[in-house]
Amino acid sequence: MKTVKRILPAALSAVLLFNAAVPACAAKAAGSAPSEKEEVVYINLSADGSLENTYVVNSFDGGDITDYGDYDSIKMLNTDDPITKDGDKITLSSSAKKVYYQGELPDTEIPWNISLEYSLDGTEYPPEEIAGKSGDLEIHFQVTKNPLCQGSFFEDYALQASFTLDTEQCENISAPDATIANVGSQKQLTYTVLPGQGIDTLITAEVTNFEMSAVSINGIHLNLKVDVDDEALKDKVNELMDAVKRLDDGAAELSDGSGELSQGSLQVTEGASSLDSGILALDDGVTSLQNGLAALQEGLDALNARSASLVKGSAEVKNALGTMQTAVNSISAASDELSLLTEASGQIRQAISSLYEGAAALQASLGFAQYKELMAQYGLDIDALENGNTQAISGLQEQISDLQEQLAQLEKIPGMESIAALLKAQLAPLQEQLQQVITLLKGNNAAIDGTERYLDGISSQLPALTEGLAELKTQYEAFDASISQLVTTLSGMLGNLSALAGGLNQLVEKYGELDAGIGAYTDGVASLVAGYRQVMEGVSSLAEGSKELVSGSGQLCDGTAALYDGLSALCDGTEELAEGTGQFREETSDMNAQIDEEIDSLLESIGGSTGHPQSFVSEKNTNVDSVQFVIQTESIEAEETVEAAAAKEEEPSFWQKLLQLFGF
Repeated sequence: MKTVKRILPAALSAVLLFNAAVPACAAKAAGSAPSEKEEVVYINLSADGSLENTYVVNSFDGGDITDYGDYDSIKMLNTDDPITKDGDKITLSSSAKKVYYQGELPDTEIPWNISLEYSLDGTEYPPEEIAGKSGDLEIHFQVTKNPLCQGSFFEDYALQASFTLDTEQCENISAPDATIANVGSQKQLTYTVLPGQGIDTLITAEVTNFEMSAVSINGIHLNLKVDVDDEALKDKVNELMDAVKRLDDGAAELSDGSGELSQGSLQVTEGASSLDSGILALDDGVTSLQNGLAALQEGLDALNARSASLVKGSAEVKNALGTMQTAVNSISAASDELSLLTEASGQIRQAISSLYEGAAALQASLGFAQYKELMAQYGLDIDALENGNTQAISGLQEQISDLQEQLAQLEKIPGMESIAALLKAQLAPLQEQLQQVITLLKGNNAAIDGTERYLDGISSQLPALTEGLAELKTQYEAFDASISQLVTTLSGMLGNLSALAGGLNQLVEKYGELDAGIGAYTDGVASLVAGYRQVMEGVSSLAEGSKELVSGSGQLCDGTAALYDGLSALCDGTEELAEGTGQFREETSDMNAQIDEEIDSLLESIGGSTGHPQSFVSEKNTNVDSVQFVIQTESIEAEETVEAAAAKEEEPSFWQKLLQLFGF
């Protein structure tokens, strides 16, 4: 702990009211030993701070007294004892317990240059002209060192300056650097100026008929006893130095981490660029799929359009068989009726032949293999599309997994949790869109598989239909031949008509079943066409989603590029931070020693010298107990009328009161 011996701080304010020490300006030659004494230097200033006169009151214990000083004049203050001046040597002898004499100093340089400037409403006035005026007042108070005065009084002595303002004349008083106290109806502004410091400050107020009492300034040889617990301060400094080291280490780790983060963001940027390219290729594939499915839709529509003809032809056969059945059941033995039978049978044979040819053509053109060949003609490879969908699904799932893994790695980097959360929130809509695309691609593959199963299922039933029609055609051709033979021989074989009617009735029954199957087949084709329209609508939604995905992937690519640029800037900034903290660490490595030096310097600057007081009057006075300064300016008073001055009893001045105190 550092200790500087000083007078107790609690006594400072009281002592300032009476004490002030000023540098001795000159003295020559040696003589008798000087007596022990105390000096009080009284300095009168004009209202603007310029020096008017200086005198010193010296006090001694009684007895034979020797003192030194280049005074213009001297006089005893409390006794009638004779006093002698021989050059700068003053001698006297007194039996009084305490002896005071006063000496006038000529052309004295005091330790301080004191300045008071007055402005009203922005215009500067000399003190004698501002008295009695009203407006916005500004007082500029300044104290600086007087280089013409010898000695160390400016560095060793503190000043206390007091301004007194009447609140009936001054309102809204502002003095930022002063201690303000209420003294009755007056405001007292007190300024404390430490040794070697000086002051430059402003006082403002709104004044009416402005007047101001004398400014009182007192100076003392400041000796403070200051105890500074520098051990506790050093502990805090050591903690600060440790914190600087940790800061430097953390900045280095942050710089390393930001470099890794920058490298990781580069990988994210490259992955986003690759994803964008893949999504563009996917969009092209979706467009090709949409075009191919549109062509398939046209083919199915054409097939569905043929179904009406097939149903109509079957209905005609059914009606013809019904007519034949009716005719046979009601046939007579007339030859003209037999001719009608021959014509009807020929029509049925022709209709069955047409039905067989249509079924054979339908079997040759309906099937998943034929569907793939049709799509290939329009530039769409169904197998390649399905494989591409499967690869795209796998690639998108890998992209989503890679993004999630990179975000997880980013969250593990110290200090990057907020950036990872922000990036995760920004990538969430993209991941959702990718999942939607995966769902659409899976749906597309499912539609292809469903189409294959449906077409293969229908085509698997067509051979049976075709074979049935072929057998029917063969049988009916034989049947028609039999009818022809029957017609030629019917004239003698009318008895066999009952057998013919039975066979025809059986044929009509079987053909009814065939006609129902043809109706079910055409209904199935219509359902397939309707279902494929839904597939087309889904593919259209897939195409729109693909376009949005292309746009989103472009934004993601731009965003990751911007993120990489930002992280690169962050990396550069952390490198600069690491360099700065390293320099800070180096410059604060001996901070404890620097603080120790600053504490010593501060204590010296506010404490003043600890030696014996120096005489302001003469350097020959080597036995001085104390030197005090009492400085006062003129008051600012408005001129009174002659009647008022005559009516008012003159009040003693401060100096008159002081002389009265000493019995004068």
